[in-house]
Amino acid sequence: MDNKPSISAVVIAYHGMQFIPDCLATLKEDIKDFPHEIIVVDNASTDGTVEFIQENHPDIRLITNDTNTGFAPAVNQGIKACRFDYIWLLNQDIRIRPGCLAALLQCHARLDRPGIIGPRLVGFDGQLQKFCRRLPRIHHMVYKVFGLPLLFPKSRVFNGWKMGDFDHLSSRPVLQPMGAAMLLHRSCIDDIGLMDESFVIFMNDVDYCERLIEAGYTNYYCYDAVIEHYQGGSTKRHKPKMIWLSHMGLYAYFRKVENKRPSKIIKFLRRPLLWVSGLALVLYATPRSLYHYLRKFI
Repeated sequence: MDNKPSISAVVIAYHGMQFIPDCLATLKEDIKDFPHEIIVVDNASTDGTVEFIQENHPDIRLITNDTNTGFAPAVNQGIKACRFDYIWLLNQDIRIRPGCLAALLQCHARLDRPGIIGPRLVGFDGQLQKFCRRLPRIHHMVYKVFGLPLLFPKSRVFNGWKMGDFDHLSSRPVLQPMGAAMLLHRSCIDDIGLMDESFVIFMNDVDYCERLIEAGYTNYYCYDAVIEHYQGGSTKRHKPKMIWLSHMGLYAYFRKVENKRPSKIIKFLRRPLLWVSGLALVLYATPRSLYHYLRKFI
């Protein structure tokens, strides 16, 4: 393992017994040829996750929280505990295919100023998940309210946020890789700081990607690195609540973007757009959350 990069892998867990055994087993297999440490930050699981890790993986550094602090605070806890130069941030609802980490590191080495390197994600059924994104803006929300992404799914304009014009079949720079698995160097964190904990669950990864881009880094999608991802595995159990939190997180993100504009006049003129986007997000979230709530009783 001489001259190989040292890796700190951080897994965020919350009621993860459905996923944690496979997640940790595949992680250990893929990371074993590198100097490494594995840290799990558990957000007050009560389903046996903590006990499973203690009994079956005593070599893993386990951080247990008394309450569910949310994703961003848990990530920051994990980062602060890391000892090595490369930090691999992972959700619990994943299985890592062999060679993933090596491919991510190769992509990282090719870039002049690498930020976050994200893998190709496929479902547990092997189907490609197209999760790369451009940074969301208010006009993307307007397009979504009028159904334009559905009418023009491959349009760079009307479905530009979700990159409908990108087939995810090749490696390339992207503005936002999926937050389920992110590799970055400690120097990035030293430069721009930790995650913004005001985004407790959603949009923290989007905000972090934008901050890296503003600092001159390049985020990248690595097709050759593959992770199996159970979409929504950490949030589906509370779907109505998660819909509201995701939409309110998007509004908070829009508000942060607008507040960064240097001109007070531009901020004032664009304020109605921010209000309209908030109203649109509420109108969009209401039927979706109501549908998933009623499904519990039907």
